[in-house]
Amino acid sequence: MNIGTRDNNLPELFDKLNSHQDIEEEFVSIPKGEKLLFFWKECKQDEVDSASIIEKTRQKIRYNTIKRKRSHFLVVSASIAASVLVCISTIYFLNQKSEKGIRIEFNTIAEQLDNKILEDVTLITSNEQVKLNNNAYVLYSKDGNVAIDSQEISVEENKDEINYNQLLVPAGKRAKVKLSDGTILTVNSLSKVIYPASFTGNVRKIYAQGEVFLDVAHDKKHPFIVESNDFSLRVLGTKFNISNYKEMGETTIVLVEGSVEVTDTNENKAKLSPNDLLNITNGAVNGQKKVNVNEYISWMNGILFLNGKDLESITQKLSIYYGVSICCSSVVADKKIYGKLELKENLADVLECIQQLLPVTIENKDAIIYLDK
Repeated sequence: MNIGTRDNNLPELFDKLNSHQDIEEEFVSIPKGEKLLFFWKECKQDEVDSASIIEKTRQKIRYNTIKRKRSHFLVVSASIAASVLVCISTIYFLNQKSEKGIRIEFNTIAEQLDNKILEDVTLITSNEQVKLNNNAYVLYSKDGNVAIDSQEISVEENKDEINYNQLLVPAGKRAKVKLSDGTILTVNSLSKVIYPASFTGNVRKIYAQGEVFLDVAHDKKHPFIVESNDFSLRVLGTKFNISNYKEMGETTIVLVEGSVEVTDTNENKAKLSPNDLLNITNGAVNGQKKVNVNEYISWMNGILFLNGKDLESITQKLSIYYGVSICCSSVVADKKIYGKLELKENLADVLECIQQLLPVTIENKDAIIYLDK
């Protein structure tokens, strides 16, 4: 999709509106400009910069579009106006080349769309939104072409820019991505990743939030960097798991093989060896120890190892995975459970398995599941 010169002046026009200049006629002369002006006037803040309003527009369009039921693939937004706005905002935020800017944009984009409102695994490119099946496999070629479950899709990208894509996985779903360098990402429930369709420059950089297992393709000349809200991680080629769900209140990084260097928000560094677990709390490194890594990566095979964990911590993980609130009474919250759980499609089946391991009652009331003695 080509964006005209006037569309490229959107940030300047928004800044003029912000300074209370009377330019409404100039603004609405842009194709679909009246819709943009509507979002501006509906904004409740006293002063909003151009980046903020473009992002609000983009978020609104994505939310409305995703809610509509479509066939297996949702290709292009519901209207020309939506496509234009999505393209403008995505290019404006993601297709920047400064190293410092990329981290800020990753965090900004990641916070705009909540996985909890989604029903399907969703791939967002600079001009498209595509609904995917559970356990979908997204494959990128070296030049950034995309295939989904072996079916190639047409994505119009600007070859002169870094074109970032975003994959969002809702509750109870998983997906896998093979990046253009050969790195494989296995993305768990309620997680999101942002990455370029093809890597350029001296580093390979992505953003991850939720839980992701990474099998990083070795490339000594191009380090692989993972950014998130409370850390950055640098590797050459390795396998590791990241879990940083907000609901858990902490980040854990478990190294399977190779080596990684992690930097927290205080610029403190930690180096991990195989079987190391690093804990980060409130953006600061908070401990490192040896663990059985299989306990932390079994989710990829639909298994949750219990190994004496208390019921409350187990149900907290199930709440995240299935997107359902589960509460334990104080009587059963600290009860230890051993064995393993199969993460079946239906949560009721999983809870029934828990009942076989521990005598608890289950009550579903007001969209909350209560476990008691």
